[in-house]
Amino acid sequence: MKKILFLMPDLEGGGAERALINLLREFDYTKYKVTLCLMYHRGVYLDAIPAQVHTIYLFKNERSFFFRKAWKRYIKYNKLWPLSFFIKCRLKKHYDVIISYLEGSAAFWHNIIIDRGKRNISWIHVDMLKYHSSHNAYRNHEEDEKRCYQKMDQLVFVSQIAMENFSKLYDIDVPKCCLYNVISKSDIYKKASVGGIITKSVFTITAIGSLLEVKGFDRLIRVAEMLKKDGISFCIQIIGRGEKEAELKRLVHELNVENEVHFLGFQANPYPYLKESDIFISTSISEGFSLVICEALVLGIPIVATNTAGALELLEGGEYGVITEQNDLSIYVALKKYITDETLRTEYHKKSLLRANIFEVQSVMSRFYEVIQ
Repeated sequence: MKKILFLMPDLEGGGAERALINLLREFDYTKYKVTLCLMYHRGVYLDAIPAQVHTIYLFKNERSFFFRKAWKRYIKYNKLWPLSFFIKCRLKKHYDVIISYLEGSAAFWHNIIIDRGKRNISWIHVDMLKYHSSHNAYRNHEEDEKRCYQKMDQLVFVSQIAMENFSKLYDIDVPKCCLYNVISKSDIYKKASVGGIITKSVFTITAIGSLLEVKGFDRLIRVAEMLKKDGISFCIQIIGRGEKEAELKRLVHELNVENEVHFLGFQANPYPYLKESDIFISTSISEGFSLVICEALVLGIPIVATNTAGALELLEGGEYGVITEQNDLSIYVALKKYITDETLRTEYHKKSLLRANIFEVQSVMSRFYEVIQ
């Protein structure tokens, strides 16, 4: 039985974390013994880890006394050995495959124990050319990050465009491939059918994602003000939580759109909300692969998305959804057109369902097993 180790910072409510849970749910545990190592013991998806997965936590959180002291020594004096010694003591075993399933800190920790894996693979979920924050996990930023990826046996990207743009950023002679995230259509249908959660009374626009700068929700709020001034009746529901929540709520208050924009927090099951939406909107600055766009396609929801690598690829350049420029005006024009044109919404409802045919679990898992051999 092959031993697989996954490395992740935590299981907070982001797309990569949800993608990992989806992947673990589809694993063939008769052939693979899977361990998940989380840097920090936290996250809304902790209870969703399959029972067959052995879980290890390195630290309670980044405020752990030892972690703070050891990290300071690394950043200030380039002394990595306290962290390295601790992590190697916690992860004593050797594995057939080690997978850092997220760029940034997961890849950084992977570099410390790379000798524990017969095969070492890193997943990259973002378009690094458009939004590159992962290098902040390294003392010497891009230089150290490039060195880390050069040691891997394989780099896996969640979209073709993200892979191409990575190659423009880093000239690394390591095998690369593109592998879409696992999308379980049957699971989405089942969860979306749960009744009694919402009662829709107006035209509803839904946005789902962590409340982070990269998601661009501030633009959506400003667009809400523009639509309100046009006298349009609508509701925007934002599902997710994150460090920008207080700031975004202040903006809603300042622009006087409290009746139009509602924050629903993290929802373990967002699909009933998505199913009842008239439009799904993604205002991200950068997306390597948007899991929630895939889920909206599965449910046949018309989509408006800003121009990101993930959206361009999933919507095939605008064939299966409306792609906007990265500015408020372009988002506003697209939303207003959708709201006022029922024929357009019907057309893209059909196109969403058609595009969802590309998501077949067996095909993705078959490719995944090929990658880790």
